Amino acid sequence: MSAVGDAVSKPEFEHPRSRFLTCSWYAYLNLLFVCFLLVIYYFMGGGSFPDYSNYVTIVNNGGYLFSKDEYMTEWVSRFFLSKGLVFFDSADHVVDFFALLVQMFYVLFVFYFGLIKGRVSRRGWFFFTAVLGPLLITTALRASPAYILVAYIAATGGRLNLKFLLLSVLAVSFHDSALILVAVYAASCVIAGIFKSIGSTLYQLLMWCSLALVLLSQQVSYVLFSVVSKLNIGIRSVYFQELPDTSIVKKVFMIVIWVVAYTTIKNIAVQARTKIFVCSSMLLTAISFSLSEVVGIRFALYVLGSCVLAKGAFLFSGQHNSRYRQVDVVIAVAYFCLAFMDILRNAGGA
Repeated sequence: MSAVGDAVSKPEFEHPRSRFLTCSWYAYLNLLFVCFLLVIYYFMGGGSFPDYSNYVTIVNNGGYLFSKDEYMTEWVSRFFLSKGLVFFDSADHVVDFFALLVQMFYVLFVFYFGLIKGRVSRRGWFFFTAVLGPLLITTALRASPAYILVAYIAATGGRLNLKFLLLSVLAVSFHDSALILVAVYAASCVIAGIFKSIGSTLYQLLMWCSLALVLLSQQVSYVLFSVVSKLNIGIRSVYFQELPDTSIVKKVFMIVIWVVAYTTIKNIAVQARTKIFVCSSMLLTAISFSLSEVVGIRFALYVLGSCVLAKGAFLFSGQHNSRYRQVDVVIAVAYFCLAFMDILRNAGGA
């Protein structure tokens, strides 16, 4: 399928009333999931969840975990976490306030810019909450807006314009990791502009290379580690100080992400710029996973959010004539429960 073909492909016609009822159902289920997560978060207390203590340490250290050289961007996150003690009497209250702001951002962006503006299907936002909501609403507070914004940028397949610039700056203002993904998307737009027709064979070749890197991650790490471990990349060097242990669970998770990404490039309604981004970011994720499972998983979450939002599906392609569309909803709900139970398990030991 050519880039031009991808850009102009449209879903099959649906009766307006039927489409409204379907969209409303996904929107209500999405809202139910978000409310459930928020109720549990505030019932248990933010301090019960992973990373909360790290945020408290950051506040007490003046906005940094170890030193001022840790971050290149993250202006918004560091502003609240470094200036909070001016307005609150304890670091815990600062983190609680920051968590509230992030959760408000999630709700406002997903339900206003996502649903009312309609650039992305409500089905897509439901799947986004199902697979990432447990983490973004309870734990990954600084990175949460970055994941949302990068997924939105990639899923809509927009051009390099002022809107892209503003959303990108806002994303990196919350977390440094967004810098790399924003750069990957910008490069995807340039490639899509230069090569007007990109065949599906190239997409699949890149995806199969990514899978090979994931499956052979331990072997690849031996080749790359000796080079990367000598680079001076500031505090991020901590991720590359020793060869990563091979975790079967994390490797299975990476394979699931690969399946989500592979079915995304099979969806004819997904923009060419989005498909290039998915292939490139999946390749980057696979390489990163070989060097550091922590970094690889972090990038994988960007891929996951972008894919489910773009195609409006989880494991399957999301085509409107797919016989597995409703099965995918059941699988996504099961994934939501597993992800949330895993977070609760870690919270119990915090």
